[in-house]
Amino acid sequence: MIQSCNLVVDIGNSFIKLAIYKGKKIVYKESKKVVLVRDIKAIQEKYGFENVILSSVREKSQRFVQHLVKNYHLLLLSHKTRIPIVNTYKTPKTLGLDRLASAVGGYKEFPNKNVLIVDLGTCAKYDFVDKEGVYLGGNIAPGLEMRLESMHILTSKLPRVKRNDKNSLLGKSTTEALQNGAVLGLKSEIEGFIKTLTKKKGKITVILTGGDAEYFGKLVESKIFVIPNLVLKGLNEILLYNQTLKTA
Repeated sequence: MIQSCNLVVDIGNSFIKLAIYKGKKIVYKESKKVVLVRDIKAIQEKYGFENVILSSVREKSQRFVQHLVKNYHLLLLSHKTRIPIVNTYKTPKTLGLDRLASAVGGYKEFPNKNVLIVDLGTCAKYDFVDKEGVYLGGNIAPGLEMRLESMHILTSKLPRVKRNDKNSLLGKSTTEALQNGAVLGLKSEIEGFIKTLTKKKGKITVILTGGDAEYFGKLVESKIFVIPNLVLKGLNEILLYNQTLKTA
């Protein structure tokens, strides 16, 4: 039996991520500022997908999205979509779809384990799924670039500095002090939260994902797994789950 492909589309604030999965294996991935109908047609010609899942943080519909609606079996992710974990969030409608997808992806990557997902992008997002597959919520904090930017914008004299790959414990200039405060501050926050959550919930598996995952993966002094494509994986798992329900 030939295994069909799925198209996964994640529309963020800045970029649109496209991925093709064959079963649970990713065989194509691309990130673009703009996606055109011809881009979708080219991917379809190469991989022959029929089923699509779409997650979007943007309100305005785009032409290529209309093309997906008209030409394929489209699952538009929302808080009402059936998912393979239990969501206990008090306000599911306000839960970011990327957080929901990463929670599913994390649990499917490490089933029957307590999983903490730390998504390091514009914001640092912490999401926890217990070993029973129950999403218990999480936290949101400023990400690295937001910390550097806010210290400049919200003060009258502090400069806007770039991150530094070689951070000493004590900064010997204002530039170094700002870099250390942002980088080491976020590093300590991650490590501290891992330690606190472990005391409360027992052994946990920690996944770093998002744009700054690899950067902090080299800094964090805890056992962690770096999985950059966790949101895409989670979206594909949600699509597979809904396909299974249809055939049951």
